[in-house]
Amino acid sequence: MKEALDRFLAFLRRKDYGGARAYAEGFPEGERERLLGGLDLLERDPEALEDPLFAAEREVVLGVKAVREGRREEAEARFHKALQLDPFHHRALTNLGTLYLERGELEAALDLYQRALKLCPDDPLLHENLAALYKKKGDLDKMVAHMKRATRLKMAPPALDPLTGERKRPFRFPLWALFLLLALLAYLFLHKP
Repeated sequence: MKEALDRFLAFLRRKDYGGARAYAEGFPEGERERLLGGLDLLERDPEALEDPLFAAEREVVLGVKAVREGRREEAEARFHKALQLDPFHHRALTNLGTLYLERGELEAALDLYQRALKLCPDDPLLHENLAALYKKKGDLDKMVAHMKRATRLKMAPPALDPLTGERKRPFRFPLWALFLLLALLAYLFLHKP
């Protein structure tokens, strides 16, 4: 059960609430209701959410809300709290790094971004933030490299199925359906009314 909850938390860390909701459907009834109820509260009223499983994500959501409303100090405190609750929350690291970047604390921002990059190397927003940081530092080669990486990541189709974690298979027309279609076409062409 712990591994399943860790996978559920991975969806939250990526802010893939749709994937988390679909994944939660596979849990036993009591746990499923807890997870789905927590997701609903997280989207509707995160301040009312008290479940400790959602605590770090709640702090990140409220931190982002504080940034939007211009309350940067509160946002910073919320991102720090999220990291105390879940040190592997890459969005908390990224958002905190962005606050530092805005204040001109480039080395502190770089440290946070690099920690986030180790946790989630395929986050295009993180690479865009790193590009902005390297632009401010005057390192145009690294800036361009991270912008290219962000663009490639945005354009690439998802490599893994969010529910199973396995590679997605490209759509394939079932062989039996192909034979059925050929038989139908043969019947239509060969049958004389």
